[in-house]
Amino acid sequence: MKKAAEKIDRRKFLKIMAGTSAYAALGPVRPAGAQPYRFGKLADTTRCIGCKRCMSACKRWNKLKVERDELVSDRETHLSAQNWVVVNFRADTMNRTRRTYQHWACQHCIQPACAGACPVKAITKLPHGYVVVNEKKCIGCRYCYQSCPFKVPQFDFEKRVTRKCTLCFDRILINYSKPACVAACPAGALSFGYKHEMILEAKKRLYKVKSAKHILGLKEAGGTDMLTILTAKPEDLGLVVAPPKVVNQNLDKLRITAAGFMSASALAGMMYLYRTLTGNNSR
Repeated sequence: MKKAAEKIDRRKFLKIMAGTSAYAALGPVRPAGAQPYRFGKLADTTRCIGCKRCMSACKRWNKLKVERDELVSDRETHLSAQNWVVVNFRADTMNRTRRTYQHWACQHCIQPACAGACPVKAITKLPHGYVVVNEKKCIGCRYCYQSCPFKVPQFDFEKRVTRKCTLCFDRILINYSKPACVAACPAGALSFGYKHEMILEAKKRLYKVKSAKHILGLKEAGGTDMLTILTAKPEDLGLVVAPPKVVNQNLDKLRITAAGFMSASALAGMMYLYRTLTGNNSR
């Protein structure tokens, strides 16, 4: 009986130690800044099969144009006014045999630089996490693109406004439980739920899946409400590398405005000089 009791006690002790180690590796259930009422999206490149159903669903829900062959081939597709979500084939520059499909869209920063840079307040960070562009207010200045650390907002030359992924906030308002892209994914590569739950799930997969190496969005640009499990560091996959801190919105707006003013001044000066020189030569 004593030996049996010792075995049980030892077994319990090992389970407790294993649970403690896993908890230490995964971190707290609700990390700082992850309010329980805010939603988040998780993209797992270790599960993505490159079917591009997320792209197709996004286009159908948001009534975006479909370009020929963009949904049935592995050719490089870029974000645009008609492509709010893209899926591209990525290879690790440090290990060419490691290749994955990458789901990419607006990262919905916790403190979006695009909203701070917009001079007419056309971009808003909603309480539940969505970063949304009000196209009726947008004046097409493109300051949002210049300030975005991920270079996401795209200009629509027909409508003369900036457009991007809204995380389907309008679907949630009419009682849909998931964004269109998440609902269409057949491989479980996309997840949607409360932000703290998405962080915990991402850390679990990073701990369990050997090919998972990095969680994009935990620190980049001060944190984002879209998380992506990568098989390598962003720079090794050819992704835009965002700074690990919040972009100062006021300073960024000042920088962009100053740059525009200086460019306009330089152009005016060149035109004046050209006019002066050509005027002297004609005499």
